[in-house]
Amino acid sequence: MNSYHVPDSPETIGEAHNRVMVEQFRERMGDRAPLWTEIGVPAVGAPGMRVEIRVTAIAGWED
Repeated sequence: MNSYHVPDSPETIGEAHNRVMVEQFRERMGDRAPLWTEIGVPAVGAPGMRVEIRVTAIAGWED
């Protein structure tokens, strides 16, 4: 999973972004957190958006 974030400041993406993302992972995926890359960008796809997410799923995979 890749998430693209409009940072809260020039130095960091921001704790609020990280907290919300991790809360959602835990709620929706339990102990199976995804491989995640978080990237700061100057803008995302639509005005007013702060985060854009791209996910690649592998169907039929078993443990």
